[in-house]
Amino acid sequence: MLSEEKNFENSNTLSVEKLKSPTGTNKPPTSVAYIHGFLDEYGLDPYEFRLYAHMVRRTGGKPEGVFFASLKKTAEICDMSVRKAQQALKVLLKANLLKQTKRDGRTDEYRVTSTSEWISKEELAKIRETATSSKPDKTIDTAIQTDIACE
Repeated sequence: MLSEEKNFENSNTLSVEKLKSPTGTNKPPTSVAYIHGFLDEYGLDPYEFRLYAHMVRRTGGKPEGVFFASLKKTAEICDMSVRKAQQALKVLLKANLLKQTKRDGRTDEYRVTSTSEWISKEELAKIRETATSSKPDKTIDTAIQTDIACE
């Protein structure tokens, strides 16, 4: 194997040293995710789903868990533009998958909600349409701009 190919191969594989399993071994887990059918069939688009999955991971999926990273950093981690992250966040908030707590001069806090608080999946398309329309939602857009400015 050429050294270039070897370097490329090594740079694209996870370092076992960086991974730690709950048992303390350096073996990566064989399975890392279980997605409940309710979420899988709820109707989120790929951006909404990715953003939601990231926020659930960061909060531990618990209502008392708090997520407060900036939108710019979150978009980068989720491999999407800030604008796509803004749109996805608007939908997740309006559909009640997340709750937002405003913090002056700091990034807002987000918490995941119980599925009993979610709007029906039949209403999701309408929410998405209004969230991605040309009319900005001042409360969310202001919070998002604050998040970006605090970076």
